[in-house]
Amino acid sequence: MSDMVARTTVIETDGRPSDVELRIIAFIQKEIQDKSVVLTRATRREEVAIDSIDVVNVVFAIEEEFDIEVDLTPDAKFETVGDLVDTLISFIPAEKRGA
Repeated sequence: MSDMVARTTVIETDGRPSDVELRIIAFIQKEIQDKSVVLTRATRREEVAIDSIDVVNVVFAIEEEFDIEVDLTPDAKFETVGDLVDTLISFIPAEKRGA
C-alpha cells in the first residue's frame, strides 16, 4: 500500500475505508498540486484546487482501472472529495468494486 493511500482517511459504513474508495482517493491525490495534503471525504474541492482537468484525469484513470465508461454530465458539481468519490463509485458495477 502506498504512503499516499495509507494516509487517506475515507470511512466506510463499518468504520474502515473501502478498497475502491482508497483507490479513487489515490487517483485524486496524484492530480492535486500539493501532494502533502491528506485528502478526506470532507476535504473541500477548493481547498486543494481540484479543477475540471484534474477531474477529467481522474475519470480517465478510473475508466482504465475498472474497464468502465464514466459519463459525467457537464453540470456535475463536486463540493467535496467525498462527493466526487461517491459519484465515481456509482459508475463502477458492484462486481468490479472488489477487484
